[in-house]
Amino acid sequence: MPESRWPNFRAWVGWYEKMGLMGVVKDKTEAIRGVALVRFIPNGASPDPYVHEESGEDVFVDLVACDGSSALNNLGRRSDALSSLLGILLRNAGPRRRLIFNRNGKPRSYDYEHFMRKALS
Repeated sequence: MPESRWPNFRAWVGWYEKMGLMGVVKDKTEAIRGVALVRFIPNGASPDPYVHEESGEDVFVDLVACDGSSALNNLGRRSDALSSLLGILLRNAGPRRRLIFNRNGKPRSYDYEHFMRKALS
């Protein structure tokens, strides 16, 4: 079911938070700059809503929302909310096989490590 048709957005986001599958990036003033909701699914499985398997080889990204702001990180390099969210995913998910998300209603799949190397470089 497309995200826009899910009947209760608050309950949907709450499920990710309860499961530890939500990443949040805040700035120095504690303002939220980015949020991501992901879950792990077995290789080749359909990403049905509320299906999560901790040992799943693939990461399905249900939602990424960023304000697009940039700031200097503690190493003096530019860091935006999206790269910070990817860093949280990499740290919490460890190595996985694929990164999958819907783009214009169609699933797009990428090699996880290749995607992370490119996105975080």
